[in-house]
Amino acid sequence: MANPVTLDNDEPSLLFRIVDAITFWLRNQTAFWLVALPIAAFAAAAAFAHARYPQFADLRNHWGWDLLFALAYAMFLDRWMKIVLLDSASPCDEVDNLRHSIIPLRFLALAGGFLLLAIAMRSIRLEGITAMLIAWHLPATVATIPGIILSWLPHLFFWATLLALIALMLPALSAAEPTSIAEAWSLGRPVRATLFRLVFGATLLSFIVYAAAAVGLQALPKKPWPAAAMAGAWRLFDCLLLAVVGYVLATLWRDLADWRAPEPDDHPFRNMKLRVRGPTG
Repeated sequence: MANPVTLDNDEPSLLFRIVDAITFWLRNQTAFWLVALPIAAFAAAAAFAHARYPQFADLRNHWGWDLLFALAYAMFLDRWMKIVLLDSASPCDEVDNLRHSIIPLRFLALAGGFLLLAIAMRSIRLEGITAMLIAWHLPATVATIPGIILSWLPHLFFWATLLALIALMLPALSAAEPTSIAEAWSLGRPVRATLFRLVFGATLLSFIVYAAAAVGLQALPKKPWPAAAMAGAWRLFDCLLLAVVGYVLATLWRDLADWRAPEPDDHPFRNMKLRVRGPTG
């Protein structure tokens, strides 16, 4: 792994990186839909089956679905970060091998570990803020969405804080540069606040869309297709959020670790790393 560097003060802010992430997403629509569409379609099909067939209704909240989608999200994120890191890379065997490599087992282990922690924490979900909203006598249509979101807000802070500590492990694994927790902690120190805002913002947006879909579903006909449409739309939105998060994580790690994609043997400046810095005076 390359020696870590410190980002300059004139490095792009989180907002500019998000704008770049959206631009990159617009330029790579085929790659996005090839991975995101099957995830959304499967979620829609599962929701349709749960609503259409009573014998499957008890499986709606089974932990196995959480595990399945956690692994699917991990594979999507790994694939998208590989696309980001290898964007504009010169063709060579090393680049092709990295581009077509499967997701590292450590990546899947991290996703599974966080899922187990989430399942454990689900039993202690805080309901105090929801009770406060009810005590304030807010209308049900107003209290429902804030209640769903605010009751999970302490957990969102917890997850954002925890993930911000080791988030840079993920692009390192995608680039076949295994990084320990201690190394990820040290490497991410200059951008800790940025990582927290990134993870917290993406998670909060996902919960807002989930809450809106749950409330909107109550106003739609009690048919299988509305549930399928809402489930598919939510998972598709999650994939879009993961694309933005993956881009920002990959570019932050690439800049901090001073990583460059492999280059052909005949490249005149093979493995030469240059960093353009602003004026010092």
